[in-house]
Amino acid sequence: MRRIFFLTTLLMMIFMTTAFAEETTTGNDEPYVYTSDYFNYTIDCPIKPVAVVRNPWQEPERQGEMLVFVNEGFDIKYAYLIQVNAFDDDKVPDFNKASKKTIDEYFEALKESNSFSSVDLVSISPKNKGVYAITAETIEVYNNETGELEGQFVADRRDIYTFFRSEAGRCISIQLVSVNLDKEFVGTYNHSVRSFKDNAKVSKADKKKKDKKDKKEKKDKKDKKDKKDKDK
Repeated sequence: MRRIFFLTTLLMMIFMTTAFAEETTTGNDEPYVYTSDYFNYTIDCPIKPVAVVRNPWQEPERQGEMLVFVNEGFDIKYAYLIQVNAFDDDKVPDFNKASKKTIDEYFEALKESNSFSSVDLVSISPKNKGVYAITAETIEVYNNETGELEGQFVADRRDIYTFFRSEAGRCISIQLVSVNLDKEFVGTYNHSVRSFKDNAKVSKADKKKKDKKDKKEKKDKKDKKDKKDKDK
């Protein structure tokens, strides 16, 4: 999970695929429902995207797309960045099952390695939790060799990231890119995150793997309880 920087190539792609919108509102009564047939998901959007850019990171190993709502020339004013393989499943705690200590330790490491000012546990749905992180306003730059602080700079914008596992088991990231973090933008984004629906089908192999993992976790928990009761 690392902060995403936009490349000139990406900006040229957007320049060639859309007429630039200068104004929009986020308070529509009826959101635009966007469906990605390529990446198999559906999400509510504030308006219909003026451009959809596949693989905006220009990295083959990443899978996802940028939904651009407002841009002026090369300057992106309002967009969602959605990645469907955003993190390594084996290296990130299960936020629905992990202990508070495990999650807190993970959050601290996440803040240190990604320049997030805040990292919180949130409910994506009644049965599914995820990470809600906001990038820092002031970024500290350290010397790679000495580890000493070399200076600070003020970021030109602050983004919000939400990371979670979908109902199909994919590792999802939804990033808000906006000119500011006004309540209206953030509220609309929060609704969009909650509306996200993974249309990918769970393979039999993945289901079998998940069932096996759940069964092991249940057994380990029972064994730990039995040992604790025995030691009393």
